[in-house]
Formats: sequence, structure tokens, C-alpha cells
Amino acid sequence: MAAALLISMFDTSFLKGESSSGIVLPGEDSVEVGVDLDSYSGNLEMLEAVKIDKSNIKRLIEAMRRPDQYHISAGSTIYHSSGQSTTVTEGYVSGEISKSVTLDQSGSPKEHCILTDDKVYIWAEGSNTWYEGSRGGFGVDNGLIIPTYEKILDLDEADITDADFSLYNEIYCVFVETSDPNSGYRSLYYISVDDGLLVGAQSFDGDMLVYSLSVSVLDMPQDMNNVFRLPDGTVIKSE
Repeated sequence: MAAALLISMFDTSFLKGESSSGIVLPGEDSVEVGVDLDSYSGNLEMLEAVKIDKSNIKRLIEAMRRPDQYHISAGSTIYHSSGQSTTVTEGYVSGEISKSVTLDQSGSPKEHCILTDDKVYIWAEGSNTWYEGSRGGFGVDNGLIIPTYEKILDLDEADITDADFSLYNEIYCVFVETSDPNSGYRSLYYISVDDGLLVGAQSFDGDMLVYSLSVSVLDMPQDMNNVFRLPDGTVIKSE
């Protein structure tokens, strides 16, 4: 899976009878048993085999299978007292490389960002030069200007207040509700059961919506070389 998304499958070699797994099968007795998450053929089968709750949702999300290549469109909207502002970004992932393209109000490319394991490349649309540097703290969140499912994996378990199945825009998802101890915001994240990708998010200040995200999966381009090409024609590839 793409290193740009920092996916690392954790050890799921749980043994029956051990309580350290924290995975609970549904049932009247709610007895804790070991579950080998890698033994399931798909995300739905795995998720329906356990009782989802706030104590195990991070491990379940990390274990979900995701495509090695995908193309998304993400709309991020910030709501404020004078109105709202929306940023639309297209994102591409192929193996170890990811790219984001921020669009202007007319839907035309405005800024490009390519991330590899160790480097970042950024340039404005139409420019013949680009910034190239160490990836450092850059992540998909920085490039796409949106959260990803990794946002949930980075949370303190104490900040997760609820987790379960839900529908989001008619997509079968698992949702995670969180509370930010610093801002006080309550946030909801929706992850597609089908492909394990984040498809939506919302943040609230009390009852007031302050941020929303909606993600759509698009068809992959036929020629990926054009996607990961710098202004001088150099194609960035995984090493």
C-alpha cells in the first residue's frame, strides 16, 4: 500500500481466550475472544464479525483493506460568521507516490503537490519551476488539505467518544465520533466499508457546523506517468 498513506498492518495474531486483543464478537454474553483480522476476505466480513466500539475502532480501521491505486475528489468547506469557503482538491495515489491538485473557483488546476517516501515537490499551475525538499512533516493531510483515515489512527483513544456502522451519502460506513480537548469541537468521520477510505467528515462547535468534507472516488487516468510528471517532464517514480 502507498507509503504516502502510512498504512501499516498491525499484528493480528490474537489467540482465543486472550483478553489483550480487545476485539469482542457480537452476542448476548459479549465474551472477549481472539479474532484474526487477516483471515477475512473483505472489510464487511471482518467488521461484521466483531462488535465495533470506541475501544477497538482504531485497530479495525487500520486493518481494513484499501486499493493500492485510487483517484479522489475532495471538497472541504469551512463555515464562518460571514459565510463559507470551499476548497476542491483532486488526489491520486499509486503505490508509494501520491499527488494532490488544488483547483481554483473555475475548477482549473491551481497548485500541484507530489509526495514520495522522502521528498515533496510543489509548484503552481503554469510554472516552469518547483519547490523540492525533504518530505519531513508533510503528509497527505498537508498536500490534500483534508483529513484521511490516518487522522483517526493518530487520535488518543480518550478522545474517541463513539463508533459504529452508519450510512453517509448512501455509502455503508463505519463512523467515529471524537471530541477535541483543545478546541472543544465534536467531529464525525465516515470511512467506507467497501474500500477503507475516508468519504466524509464534519466538525461542530456546539451545535454549529464549522467544517465539512465530502470525498468522491473517481476513475483512474489511463496514463499515470502524466499524473506524476514535473513541469520539466521528469516523471517521479517509486524507488
